[in-house]
Amino acid sequence: MGAHSGTYDSHNAREASLDKIISILKSLGVTKTYIKKLAPNDNSKNQPYFGGHLTDLSFLPTGELIPSVTTSNKKTPANRKIKYTTDIPFTWFDTEGQTYNAPRAKLIYYPQYPEVRFSGFLLGSKVEAGMWMDPKRQGRAQGRWLILGVHPEGMTYGYLVTPGCNLSRELENTELIEFGTIFKQLDMTAGADAPKVSTKDALIAKLREIHEMGWVSSCRLTGEMDLIPYKAANGGGYTLEALLGISPNGFAEPDYLGWEVKQFGVNKFPSIGAKPTTLMTPEPDGGFYKDTGVIDFIRKYGYPDVSGIEDRFNFGGKHIVGKVHERTNLTLSLLGFDPEAGKIIDAEGCIALLDAEENITASWSFAKLMDHWKRKHSQAVYIPSLKRKEGGEYRYHYGKDIELGTGTNLEIMLRGMQTGFVYYDPGIKVENASSDKPKSKRRSQFRINHKQLGQMYKNFEHADLLSANS
Repeated sequence: MGAHSGTYDSHNAREASLDKIISILKSLGVTKTYIKKLAPNDNSKNQPYFGGHLTDLSFLPTGELIPSVTTSNKKTPANRKIKYTTDIPFTWFDTEGQTYNAPRAKLIYYPQYPEVRFSGFLLGSKVEAGMWMDPKRQGRAQGRWLILGVHPEGMTYGYLVTPGCNLSRELENTELIEFGTIFKQLDMTAGADAPKVSTKDALIAKLREIHEMGWVSSCRLTGEMDLIPYKAANGGGYTLEALLGISPNGFAEPDYLGWEVKQFGVNKFPSIGAKPTTLMTPEPDGGFYKDTGVIDFIRKYGYPDVSGIEDRFNFGGKHIVGKVHERTNLTLSLLGFDPEAGKIIDAEGCIALLDAEENITASWSFAKLMDHWKRKHSQAVYIPSLKRKEGGEYRYHYGKDIELGTGTNLEIMLRGMQTGFVYYDPGIKVENASSDKPKSKRRSQFRINHKQLGQMYKNFEHADLLSANS
């Protein structure tokens, strides 16, 4: 390949401006853009470093997480060779707006280090960027940048900035939004001279505005983004999402500016009377529950309704790691996790409910939970709310004392389970159990006492909306 024959070595590529790249990204339907300055080791041999944990990459849409064992020839113990791989829909683009699909692009998470690497991004693609990713050529050069534009429907578009070009120099002097330790976010809407506001500051400003609204009527957004009244008593979350303009589109991504938004009811501000916080509600993907279904599971491991409701069986109660539950006689266990090291040691590991013979009655694979944790817990904000009923409708008031959690991963949650902070607290039932048409309700949930929520994050802070950044 000649020095100027690659996709990103053309005259147009060397002269392109940031405004030009933003214009192309917008024409591709991209709504959010992230930038990483590439290090010497960020090349096709060593694989670009994208973060320490998958939760660092909640902004990247990915596929199913697949556990496996690395085939590395290094003399490493088996429990240090595990990895998790997920495809990432990825397409390169150039300064003409032409696109080059990268069908084998993937993220690989190595929990033993821990680190996430970007792999396969050139394999099978017609993009000509090999010179700048081959460590034997220019793949260790300083001045390279990677621009990632994320389309709301799941595609990521990539652009490689080469050393010495106009864009490389421009990025050196561009104020980017603080987003994480590896990637920065590019403001695609403000002018070059406009002050850059962090997502945290923008979030706080919006929540302050909502707090100052006082009592608001219960409501929700439709799929067409129309605001309509919400009559049921559980409208605290729907109402807050509506006020934030969060679309109920079902996309599994953080709610607002990359932050997962969670409201919790209290009896009095700031957080008196806060109930346990639900961290996640995944269905089991293994064990007797998965193999036979919820009804057979409850018939075998559930118990008659304790309040005396006829022909109803329940499966509930707080299940804590290592303790036999008094009603279900099952024990919550962590299989493939080293609590002392705080690391996953089995790629096929899981959270499991075991019976007395240690049969797996229900289980949640680490791969499935890791994917959920990546999407929903990277950055979270917790807002207290009061509720009252006026004239037949519910109204909510959102407090000024909020909590912000950043820096988490599945291993932190698993350590919390090992210590008993996090527990399994299902609300599963079967009505008309003896009939030909039994009716089931499924709700598997992992919860934590709200006062211990800070245990789930490396950084957990309390903020007063009326004093923060005012």
